[in-house]
Amino acid sequence: MRYTLLLHYPEQSAESIGAEAIEEGQRAFQSYAASLHAAGVLLAAEVLRPSVSTTTVRMVDGVPRVQDGPFADTKEQLGGFFVIDVPDLDAALEWAGKAPSIAWGTVEVRPGAVYYGDGAWRPNA
Repeated sequence: MRYTLLLHYPEQSAESIGAEAIEEGQRAFQSYAASLHAAGVLLAAEVLRPSVSTTTVRMVDGVPRVQDGPFADTKEQLGGFFVIDVPDLDAALEWAGKAPSIAWGTVEVRPGAVYYGDGAWRPNA
């Protein structure tokens, strides 16, 4: 079953984090991704740019409205995600508990409903 591990953590600038902490975080995430890959469960992963680079599109009176920046002003951001394929929720929760960002944020575990592969929509099972 496919699960997406959504990594939420406090919004910070590179300057406030510091170069050494950034390098340490990058090493931790590289190790985590390598562990997921070695276990044969990693399907996709991506680090997202800071939320200030977000463009939001929403419908207003039947017309799409484009807004620079995030839709909601929050203290946390969606910083990235991992898509994994594991037997069940317990396995997904176990991997979520190993994510480096669990030390400073939240890992949301969300099952997928359908996925697109090989030109066709398929149920997530």
